[in-house]
Amino acid sequence: MASKSKQKRMRENSRRETATLAVIIAMVAAVLAIMQNSYGQFSDIRGFYGMHFADGQHLWPFSTHTLLGSTDAMHPVEYPALTGLIMWLLSFFIKPAQFAFVDYFRLTAGFHVVLFGATAYLIKKLASRKWAIIFAISPAVLYSLNRNWDIWAVVTMVWAIYLFEKGKEKQSAILLAISIATKFFPLVLFFPILISCFRSKELKRFVIYFCYTVGAWVLINLPFALINFRGWSYFYEFNYSRGIGSASVWDVASRIGISLPTSKIFLYLLNIGVFALLGWLLLKSKTNFRLSESAFLTMFAFILFNKQYSMQYVIWLAALAVIAIAKLSKKHQLSIIYVYVLWQASELAFQYGFFQNILTSTYANTQTPASPQISSLTFGVIGLFRYVIAVAFTILLAKYLYDEKKPLTPAK
Repeated sequence: MASKSKQKRMRENSRRETATLAVIIAMVAAVLAIMQNSYGQFSDIRGFYGMHFADGQHLWPFSTHTLLGSTDAMHPVEYPALTGLIMWLLSFFIKPAQFAFVDYFRLTAGFHVVLFGATAYLIKKLASRKWAIIFAISPAVLYSLNRNWDIWAVVTMVWAIYLFEKGKEKQSAILLAISIATKFFPLVLFFPILISCFRSKELKRFVIYFCYTVGAWVLINLPFALINFRGWSYFYEFNYSRGIGSASVWDVASRIGISLPTSKIFLYLLNIGVFALLGWLLLKSKTNFRLSESAFLTMFAFILFNKQYSMQYVIWLAALAVIAIAKLSKKHQLSIIYVYVLWQASELAFQYGFFQNILTSTYANTQTPASPQISSLTFGVIGLFRYVIAVAFTILLAKYLYDEKKPLTPAK
């Protein structure tokens, strides 16, 4: 019989091997994602290089500037502080050339390979190897991985959730602040944390966590605001004033002949309604939802009626979804995995249809039309299907999580 110390070493080795397997699969999948789109078509990464750094001056991205040889003033980047900093720092590794934007895309995507592996590692720690691998091979996630810089914020958000679950709340708050300073989306995680602390009568705990997060966020953002306040604040002004955008519920509805109100009041009412419903669910459950269980529901509620649906949002949703599914019983996991696969398929079709519709419009009435051609109506139908499946998946996951929060009936 093996000694206790030997058994302990064997368990530790098993855990390391399990984590390593998930990370390797994720990184190989991320490399394949680059190969699938090696030139970065329809990626903001290469587009922003062309708009801000193509002349090799490496001008501060949070400033209005003009590229060499151009007379057009370029507005600051519409991204939070850390994303702009990442974009700027990586530009120093690329020399101006005819296809420098492709080199910049591939360099950034190379970093994404590592970050994707790190995300899979953290999901494994929060869930299990199986769910980390399922996330890593999700086709819609891979298809959108290099559209933008979102994975930088996703990995720090998942890390923050992991630390929160481990009771390391100060460290979690700092990681959450970094994630918010990279993308801003994780700000909504305060909502389920507040409800959880309210239910457990630990509001002081929430206040401390909130203050640490906000304090860290201020320290990160303060230098950017001092260097150029107007450039730093452009992201917030831009997102507040922007109108209804592509792939949103409004855009999809309009393509199939349905006109939805576009006033800000209607938008706010929809979002308040969704969060009120989520709050009711979290408050009504018999026992508290953990952050790893409620994070997906919160992020989905935030994204559902967003003014624009960007294709990389599926990375956020899928990462949080598999973590939440892992908390279910085996019976419910088996039931919902089929819906997860269907949702991923609908997301992939939605993304492909979106970009193919753009190509169809761009090359209409030319000698080289897009193939296959996807009309506006066809994309609208695909979009409707995607939204229905996404909502159905979320409702089913919420139901399963809620049902399993009911305490067991005492034996008679």
